[in-house]
Amino acid sequence: MFFLLLSILSGITIVLCFKWVDRLDLNAFTVIVLNYLVAFLLGFILIKKELWSLGHLSAGEMVTALVLGILFVIMFRILGASVKTAGMGISTIAAKISVALPIAFSIIAYHEPLSLQKSAGIGLAMTALFLTVYQKENSKKHAFLLPVLLFAGMGIVDSMVKFVQVSYLKEYNILPFSALVFFISFFTGMIMKMIEKKRLIEHLSMSLFLTGILLGTANLGSLYFFIRALDSGFLDSSLIFTINNLSILILTVLTGVLFFRERLSLLNWAGFLLSLVSLYIIFEG
Repeated sequence: MFFLLLSILSGITIVLCFKWVDRLDLNAFTVIVLNYLVAFLLGFILIKKELWSLGHLSAGEMVTALVLGILFVIMFRILGASVKTAGMGISTIAAKISVALPIAFSIIAYHEPLSLQKSAGIGLAMTALFLTVYQKENSKKHAFLLPVLLFAGMGIVDSMVKFVQVSYLKEYNILPFSALVFFISFFTGMIMKMIEKKRLIEHLSMSLFLTGILLGTANLGSLYFFIRALDSGFLDSSLIFTINNLSILILTVLTGVLFFRERLSLLNWAGFLLSLVSLYIIFEG
C-alpha cells in the first residue's frame, strides 16, 4: 500500500507540473527532455552500488525499455499539449480512464477473473471518455483529438508496464530498468530536438530548470513505485490500476477546478461522475 500511495503522489505531481508549464508559458518539450535527463541521472545515482545489474538486463528487458522510452516522450508531448488545449481536468480524466485498456490486457493475457460488473465498468469508461472530452464549441483545433490520443497511448503504456513487470522484473532490477527507460527517453527527445532544428539551451531558465527537476523526480518515482506496487501482490493488478488512476483523477480534476479555475461543462461533469462510477464498478467487480 505504501508504494501505491507514493505512485499516486508522483502521478499528481506530474500533471500539476504540466499545468505549471502552461501557466508560466515554458517550452513544454524542453521541460520534457530535461525531465528525462533528471530522471535518468537520479536513477543512475541511486543504483551506483548496483551498476552490475544493468549488465544483467535481458534482451527482452532492453527491447521493452527501448519501446517504453520512445513512447514516454511521445505521450508526454501529447499530455503537455492536451493540458494546454483541453485543460488539466479533461486531460487527466482521459489519461486515467485509460485504465480500461491494461485491465482488459490483464484479463486476456494473464487470465485475471472477468465479472459482469468489470465488463460493465469498462463499457462505462468508454462512454465517460466521450462525455469528458466533448466540447460543443472550441476554437482550438485538436482539443478533442488530443485527449483521445492520450487515452489510447496511456493505456498501451500501462499495458506494457504490466507486461514487463510480470515477464522480467524483480525487486533488484526495477530501478536499473527504470533508469534505462529514462535514458532512452532523454536520447529520443534530443534526437527530436535535432530533427526540429531546435537547441535545448536556448529555452533554459530558472523556472524551467526547477520544473524539469521536479517533473523528472516525480516521473522516476511514478514508474518505480507503480511497478513496486504491482510487484507487491497485495491486490490484483486490475485493482491497483483502478485505485491509482481513480485517486489521481479525483485529486487533479478538483485541483484544476478549485485552484486553477478550470471550467467543465455539464456534459464534462457528467463524464467525470460517470468515470468515477465506472472505476468503482471495476473495483467492486
